[in-house]
Amino acid sequence: MTSQMEASAVPARSGSPTGSPRGPSTTSLQAAATVNAGLNRELSPRSSTGSLTRTHRSSSNAGRRRSNVLMNLQLNDPTVPGPGEMVSEHGIPQHHRAPSLGELHQELEAEQEAHVNRLLQMIRQQQLELQRLQASNPNNSHGASGEDSSAVSDRPAPPVSQGPVPSPLVGSYPRSPVFHHRPSLDMARADLHRRSRTPSRGASPRLRSTSISAESGDWALGGRDESAFYQAEAQMLTRENQMLKHRVHELQKQLSELSASQGSNEPPTPSSLCRSSSTAGPAAESAEADAHVIGGGVVGIAVARQLARRSSGSTVLIERHTALGTETSSRNSEVIHAGLYYGADSLKARLCVRGKHLLYDLCARHGVGHRRTGKWIVAQTAAQRAALERFHAVCRDTLDVPTRWVSAAEVARDGEGVVAAAGALESPTTGIVDSHGLMTCLAGLFEQDGGIVALNSPVVGVRPKDGGWAVDVQDAATGETSTITADTIVNAAGLGAAHIHNMIIGAADASPERQLTLHYAKGSYFSYAASRPRVSRLIYPVPEPGLGGLGTHLTLDLGGRMRFGPDVEWVSDPTDLAALSASTPRGAARLREAVAEIRKYLPGVDPTALAPDYAGMRPKLKGPEHAGFVDFVVREEEGFRGWVNLLGIESPGLTSALAIAERVEELLYGNNACEA
Repeated sequence: MTSQMEASAVPARSGSPTGSPRGPSTTSLQAAATVNAGLNRELSPRSSTGSLTRTHRSSSNAGRRRSNVLMNLQLNDPTVPGPGEMVSEHGIPQHHRAPSLGELHQELEAEQEAHVNRLLQMIRQQQLELQRLQASNPNNSHGASGEDSSAVSDRPAPPVSQGPVPSPLVGSYPRSPVFHHRPSLDMARADLHRRSRTPSRGASPRLRSTSISAESGDWALGGRDESAFYQAEAQMLTRENQMLKHRVHELQKQLSELSASQGSNEPPTPSSLCRSSSTAGPAAESAEADAHVIGGGVVGIAVARQLARRSSGSTVLIERHTALGTETSSRNSEVIHAGLYYGADSLKARLCVRGKHLLYDLCARHGVGHRRTGKWIVAQTAAQRAALERFHAVCRDTLDVPTRWVSAAEVARDGEGVVAAAGALESPTTGIVDSHGLMTCLAGLFEQDGGIVALNSPVVGVRPKDGGWAVDVQDAATGETSTITADTIVNAAGLGAAHIHNMIIGAADASPERQLTLHYAKGSYFSYAASRPRVSRLIYPVPEPGLGGLGTHLTLDLGGRMRFGPDVEWVSDPTDLAALSASTPRGAARLREAVAEIRKYLPGVDPTALAPDYAGMRPKLKGPEHAGFVDFVVREEEGFRGWVNLLGIESPGLTSALAIAERVEELLYGNNACEA
């Protein structure tokens, strides 16, 4: 849901002033692993010959257990037997024995050690970049940054893992970096060549009791105790890995603040869409495609992927930033919503419920980090209790969404310090997802189906042309403009959706009454550093009418860390994504307000352990004066054939993304032929 702003408003160096709040270092190899894991399915007919050759070579070894990281990066030689296997030759059947626990331990130990080394390397690179920025502008350097850097460099490396990782919170679900597009685009050719990616070979299965044979003797000789020891060691390493990731995140925030305060001396990356036209001459100033999707947030990527799967031509995803998913898609609670809060007949309810099922299925099939945490919605007054009863009735009678009343005794026993004076309603299908990993996976699937990603490409003009659409795209670095045409266009620009909408309306000389204005609700999040209270599920207050959000709720990340937010602050500038500072009067006041809201349902929270973390922006179709429900807008605009508008896509946009993609396809083509 990334915005497409005017070219003059686009910073040359990056898409947003502070960068993605939780986006990890781009040096991590986990992005490639996530993408390739997401592509582990049948080759499309458009796969290259090289891809077919590699896949055929590995097909005979598909059942062979391999290291997750190395296999996904295609660095493992399939001709070399894995641990516990005997060398096999063609035509000669061999006997195989199950790997012993020790052999499994050695392989997983090496894999975890490589993972820790990558994290340490990421931290070191962040430190070097901090030092470079501080040296170039010492007046804007923060003393704490240098102290933090030295503290990390002196910290010893964590111990190597001692066994398999048993829970869904572990290294198999790392936060994946934001997807960065490969720069090889040739928009100068009238016939855009299709591209494909090689699907990854099968990843190694997890360790189960059936993997340990009686023949090896490990299980009979106390393998249970040994396995429990290894699991405990793995859990300890997981926590240390999460601490390292958190440190990387803190360093990235410091980098963003320094970069925003002094600007970048490095030349901006040229637009991947316009790059070829700069060297190919006048013939390269325009190109054709079948569909354009404007906006590279999670909804835009999902829509582009859906259209690319059914199209025999080309689909272009146009994004003004240097990476996908740097605005609303990466600045949210990362919650998979169940669909409780919206009217039974609303588009939000239908798309949320459908999208939830599609999202859980996609995450399971492609290895995207997620977890069904469940959620309690807690009421403190009789009016809030009445609202819970309405939610429960709609879920039971209309939406077929499971909910359950939590008794007062259960709240007292299992609530972990949570207070629900007037009752609590449980939503067992609510969960959390790695939003960066999800976008990385969807972008990889999109490119596998021949899609083209155009980064650093703000849209400066859209107009009807010959029964289709012409889109003028500017190179953010050079200012050069190229034009691409398509039969259909989808406005998924998120924060910039109104700008694209008005651009089209103005070019068509339509009625001024059709011009649109969006409103922006900024929400700040707060990290929590104390060990108590420690809550293991999501906790939401009952939403207050007219608040503009769901309240300052408690959510978790995949590492189990608690965070609170977002609050609501109405702003006029959608690029105002700077996090609060507790040292300023405004930041301190908003922190006090957040503490007061949190203590209504979690009175034991330690206010000294709360700190401003990051901020997100929600595009609203109505402003703060409107207290009623406002639905999504997903429609083909009247009088504009082939133009689908996505407006006001806020929460639950992340959950609904795959269902929105289905609906867009249905609006454009009249059917839903592709499976999600």
